[in-house]
Amino acid sequence: MDEARYRELKEKLAALKSLYASRHYSQCAKFGELLLSEMHDQTHPLHLAHLNFYTALSHDTLAREATLKNRWRELSVAELHYNAAIVALSSSQSPMQCDLWSPTSSGSAVPSPYSRRRTDSMHSERSAASSATSLGDEDDECLEMSPGKFASQGSDEAVTRDEIPTIPSTSATPTTRPQTPQQFYFSANMASFADMVAGHLADVREQKLQTGMPTVRFTMPSARPSPTKATGHSRCLSVDDSTDGDEAAMEAIRASRRQRTFRPRFDPASVQRLCREALVELSG
Repeated sequence: MDEARYRELKEKLAALKSLYASRHYSQCAKFGELLLSEMHDQTHPLHLAHLNFYTALSHDTLAREATLKNRWRELSVAELHYNAAIVALSSSQSPMQCDLWSPTSSGSAVPSPYSRRRTDSMHSERSAASSATSLGDEDDECLEMSPGKFASQGSDEAVTRDEIPTIPSTSATPTTRPQTPQQFYFSANMASFADMVAGHLADVREQKLQTGMPTVRFTMPSARPSPTKATGHSRCLSVDDSTDGDEAAMEAIRASRRQRTFRPRFDPASVQRLCREALVELSG
């Protein structure tokens, strides 16, 4: 990806996270879906994962606030985007794909965009409750890394395999052992991110089981049409077929409608008078 497209994507991702942080969930969901429709083959899988993640978070939040009628639809869309984020992360788990801006990079010594955040906490794996804040901070640092910094740091920070600590891998797919600290941090962050997205996905599926499939209700038409909405032909038929008792009952209903009294409109004069008296007492 060239530098112009990188800067444009950086601004769009920042705007997307700003919409979610300001609780404009509907706008964030629509904007995320628009950005996903504009993605091309050169887009890095990690960028696709973040776009799908924030879009899914918006739909997930809307599902918790929506009515029962729309909750199933929002949960289904959130599940779709969570799955897409996991698929994108699975394709970027390899340390050989750490470069977020160059699709043709060899990736032999490419630093992770998360390396500055993970120097003191390499064993953090999952934080679903603080996903909107901690992940957003790491994304800002990920996007602030320029292509020039990638090239300058790769040649100075190569270490041997014995100097790299080992942690149990949480990824479902086996990956090669990182050879540099940057590749190690990248793999650790990707595994933590994937676990967090999987946790959100499991929670959405549990909510769908509790919500249930919305049922479609059909209303049967009334056997007898309303006398106020019936046509002239149907009125003639109803008059011919009705008995004296039905006619008397309908006449009683019409009479009760004519005698119905409605509540008068609200008159603010009394309230204004009380307010003026209160102001006079306060000023006195």
